[in-house]
Amino acid sequence: MAASARRFVPLAALVLSACVPDLHSPDTGGSDWTPPDNSWPANEPPADLVGEGYSQGQVMPDFLLMDQHGDMVSLWQFYGMVVVVDVSTMWCAPCAEIADGVDETWNAYKDRGFIYLTILPETEQGTVPDQEDLQRWASDHSITAPILSDDQGLSYTMVPDTAWPRVMVLDRDMTIAVDRVSPVDDAAIRAAIESVL
Repeated sequence: MAASARRFVPLAALVLSACVPDLHSPDTGGSDWTPPDNSWPANEPPADLVGEGYSQGQVMPDFLLMDQHGDMVSLWQFYGMVVVVDVSTMWCAPCAEIADGVDETWNAYKDRGFIYLTILPETEQGTVPDQEDLQRWASDHSITAPILSDDQGLSYTMVPDTAWPRVMVLDRDMTIAVDRVSPVDDAAIRAAIESVL
């Protein structure tokens, strides 16, 4: 299957699955939101929180994705924290370069209410990463922060131009404060985090 065709398959699956009832509401907080069972910090988002989109100034919609431990992780469980959302692929050389600095960055700021999330939509073969792939990425890059498999194809909405990696910084209200960190390197990522903390 051509790479361009692969990009549209997950998006089509996402559109089709939107018609299936789901007990977890990705766009609302409060009584409709249930914290997933995992070991990461969890705060309940306000009942009136509504996902808006993936551009600067918008509240990022919630998602529920599997991490490297096999647990489901919700974006909105980190409400009240500054969040880096790093959308990378396992075959992308610049993605691997910034992955080497993830844990150092996370450890530098986590005591100040910060979390670093890596979302991986594709392995080196262009398939959706399974838990073993996530664990390998964690091991290869010495990452203990959450690494999530994008089995829903959300990355193709977040990064429609597939210009990997896309690194965003969300403020404590889940609003995208820094849309695309550029250049994508450790110094620029840390400067973006500092601007939001």
